[in-house]
Amino acid sequence: MSGRVLFRGTSVVVLAVLTACSAPVQKLPDDLQSSWIDEQRSTTVTDAAALTWWRAFDDATIDQLVDLAQQRNLDLRVAEARVREVRAQRRAALANLAPQIDASVDAQRSRGRRIGSDTSVIQETATAAAGASWEIDLFGRLRAEARAANAELQAVQSDRDGVRLALIAEVIRSYLEFRLYQVQTELSARNAQAQEETVRITHARFNQGMSSRLDLERTVSALRTTRSQIPQSRELAEAARYRLVLLTASTPDALNPMLPASTGDPGALPDSDAERVLLTPADVIARRPDVQAAERRLIAAAEQRNVAAALRYPRITLAGLIGVEDNRVSDLLDNGSRAWSASGGLLAPLIDFGRIRAAIDAADALQEQAYLTYEQTARTALQETQTALVLYTQGKLRQQELSQAAESARRAAQLARRQYTAGALSLLEVLDAERSVYAVELNAAQATADVSIRLVNVYQSMGLVPPTGG
Repeated sequence: MSGRVLFRGTSVVVLAVLTACSAPVQKLPDDLQSSWIDEQRSTTVTDAAALTWWRAFDDATIDQLVDLAQQRNLDLRVAEARVREVRAQRRAALANLAPQIDASVDAQRSRGRRIGSDTSVIQETATAAAGASWEIDLFGRLRAEARAANAELQAVQSDRDGVRLALIAEVIRSYLEFRLYQVQTELSARNAQAQEETVRITHARFNQGMSSRLDLERTVSALRTTRSQIPQSRELAEAARYRLVLLTASTPDALNPMLPASTGDPGALPDSDAERVLLTPADVIARRPDVQAAERRLIAAAEQRNVAAALRYPRITLAGLIGVEDNRVSDLLDNGSRAWSASGGLLAPLIDFGRIRAAIDAADALQEQAYLTYEQTARTALQETQTALVLYTQGKLRQQELSQAAESARRAAQLARRQYTAGALSLLEVLDAERSVYAVELNAAQATADVSIRLVNVYQSMGLVPPTGG
């Protein structure tokens, strides 16, 4: 029971040290962007579900890959280890506020002869002592060091969150690219089948003397050109697969069940129809891990300036010792003579030839650098978010137009083949229609993938970090 009370009391003391008399932090300028261009096109959503935004794709493979990457990715594990390192450093800084207690035990046994005597004399000496020393933090140097260590821990935790968010986004982008290249492979194969039918028709017309050798060679050339795109799309898909292997710290065999070689469905690209999350610029600044880290490091720099300023004042230390001594180790605790001592010390700078002033000036410069980095990071965050929003909005419009264009191109190609068979169109018109449908379908697939990738970029730029394990 008493142990629990002591722990709670210690926690209160630590909390008081880390929150009391913190250094003031410079605020960001008032001219930062306060709204987005075309903000009326979206609805602001700030609920907790937004933090697992990738689930809006409703794709089980994306969910599995994201979970696996968060468990196994090596960069994220390094970031987690860095957090543990800095957390230990904070504990050390807090420990400097408490007394240091040491204990020592010493035993000696010696043998010698008295002068003028042949008799050997054995002497024993044993001592045991406990001592304590404590620097009284009258001028706040140690407290400032502890608060700086706490701010650095928070910054490193934000760095870790940034690594997690970037990892999730890169996993999803790589998977979307993998699926895009699969779709392109399927589109090339499907269009090759259509062109094979054109070759068959042209060959029959050639045998009947209704088409020339030139027409036949043109159809064969178009077919082989389309087929040549299949190996290229497959190799790009494999490159994306191996990126996912790296991001999840897995093996190709382990990911094969999630990443089959082919889907057989060229239209099955992941897309999100859910309402887009949109945070205000102020929310973005408050959420972005890199902005949070920069702000925490500004606080740490301000506290380090306080540490440098405190060097101008004396250091006050108290020390005490209590111990026992006896000529026999076995009698040390029973008959040993007891002794104690107590002392206090004060160490103050007298003449340092400008060292402390130089340390303060250097700390001022570091604090200025930290503030400028903070402001630049915030401005960059807003610029990246605004750019991501514009690209997503325009990409969505392009996707819609290309989707309709692909439907029209497919209908036009079907009509062209029928009219060519009936002798109403030339072969060049048929080939042109087939090339058109192939190009538009590829562009439509690319546009669909681009929209999804740009949506990922929007969420990453807004700093929507999932909770640990989310």
